[in-house]
Parts: sequence; structure tokens; C-alpha cells
Amino acid sequence: MARKKKTFNYEFADGWQKLPSTYMATCTISKEIVPIYHKFLVKLIEKKYKNNFEYFTKAFTTKGAVKQQREDAGYVEDDKFTLNAYSDYLIVCYRSCLDTLKDNFNKEAITKTKREMEHIESCFCKHFNRDVKQLVYGTVV
Repeated sequence: MARKKKTFNYEFADGWQKLPSTYMATCTISKEIVPIYHKFLVKLIEKKYKNNFEYFTKAFTTKGAVKQQREDAGYVEDDKFTLNAYSDYLIVCYRSCLDTLKDNFNKEAITKTKREMEHIESCFCKHFNRDVKQLVYGTVV
């Protein structure tokens, strides 16, 4: 007869959860299954995932998967022109300008937005030695 596995009850912000001694968490990026000891898991959820177990199950990532994802996106450690928070900001601004162009029919606003996009492109090229359009569109434009 098989032994019954012991479970531990923990209260999180979204309710009570029964956790086994070793919880098998699934990385949301790589889909890798990672065993996590229940006491460590509880502290991790409390500190990093807003004490919300449901949020943890939807957002859990392993360190290796995040690093690989950053490398795939063009964040290279040895690169002198490595992407960083400023590059993320410029990309968001550029996408915002694209949305403004789609939604706006005012000639002055379109001209102002195009000037802003040119400025963002030049800043991105100067700081990161890349074309922002490659990252926004995913291909060479």
C-alpha cells in the first residue's frame, strides 16, 4: 500500500493552499518543471509574488529562462551597446508614437509625432548602435 504524501496548509492573499513537501512549479517561459521546497516556496511567494499563489502560478520564471529570454531579445552582457531600461523606454515611446499615428487624423499632430519618432530613432541609434525599427517590428525595415 502506497504512503500518503503529507501536505501543508498555507494562507495566501488569494486563499488557502495545500502544498506538498516539494511543490513542482512550472516556468512560464521555458515550461521547465522545477521542484521547490514548501517553506522556501511560501517565502518566495510572500516576497516576490505579492503573497498571491495564483499570481505565482501565472508569472513564475527561473533565472536561467529569464537570462535566455533577455539574450534572445538582444540584451548581451559583453556588448558595449547592450540594451537596458533606457532602450526599453525608447521602444515604448516609439510604439506609442505608432499608436498615435494610427488613431490621429490631425495633420499637425501627425507631423509632431513623426518628428518625435525621428528623434527616438536617432537616440536609439546613437546609444545602442541599432535601428529601433528592428526591435519594434522584429525584422529589418
